[in-house]
Amino acid sequence: MQLLSQSYSAGAAEWLSSNNSAHVFSSFERACNLIDEQGRFIAIVHNTIGNGPFTIVLEELPLSLEQMLSVGAPVVVGKNSLTVNTTTIDFSEATLWSARLDWDYPKERPHHFRKNIRDLYLTVQNNASDGSVSIILCSTKENMGYVCTKVAESAQQLYRGIVSGNIQEIYVGAANMAGLGVGLTPAGDDFLIGVMYALWAIFDQKDAARWSRTIADAASSRTTMLSGAMLQQSANGHASENWHALVDVLCKENVTDVTRACMDILSLGHTSGADALTGFLLSIDCLSDHVSFGLGDLYYEN
Repeated sequence: MQLLSQSYSAGAAEWLSSNNSAHVFSSFERACNLIDEQGRFIAIVHNTIGNGPFTIVLEELPLSLEQMLSVGAPVVVGKNSLTVNTTTIDFSEATLWSARLDWDYPKERPHHFRKNIRDLYLTVQNNASDGSVSIILCSTKENMGYVCTKVAESAQQLYRGIVSGNIQEIYVGAANMAGLGVGLTPAGDDFLIGVMYALWAIFDQKDAARWSRTIADAASSRTTMLSGAMLQQSANGHASENWHALVDVLCKENVTDVTRACMDILSLGHTSGADALTGFLLSIDCLSDHVSFGLGDLYYEN
């Protein structure tokens, strides 16, 4: 069977150009993760999932990827295609997509960003999946379970490190959160991805890069291989297409678009989208008084 790719990321292109040996790491209905000998990942995904930092996006998917690409199967990489089992994916006509987000945009539109963040907060609060760490946004410590409590405590330590410029405290806060929860991308890691996106959105790029690198270095070796790879990508300011869309509409006037973009992220995984959005919102809430371009007073009524 031959499948056509409509787009692939610069990260995926690099993986494909340098790969000699790889196999299927995990396979699901609409997504399949491949890993090479160096432990580097790319993901083959259905177009309903969209572009990401290391994805190949398919035009059509007649069957479940889980049925076509079995776990452990070897991957043969050619010049313009890759083959798993009897399935060949042709990316010769695919568009190259950049995962790097324009993080200067929120700083150029602080009024819209500030207003839309409040609406985003309410949308997450009202629509996040049960079991996500979003309860942190509206609950006292006494009402939270172990994972949420640990994430909240570790986040505050991380924020103290950022405010005081203490890299060691940032490192310890991130390390204590890494791997908390279950699944290929545990809740603590998804929360940290949201934290890093908040740092990129509201702080100077030099500071955001330094703090994000500290977070990723602290967390990536303490969690799953796939989650560690995603943390490393986020530290570079790389994000999925859904996050590109959200940051873009946060800097504009239409609240309906903000709600739609938020719901798209909330649909990711069981709780992954909600957990990342929680990290994003809580970080902006706790750190907005420490930036210099008009994002103060982003506090919410629960």
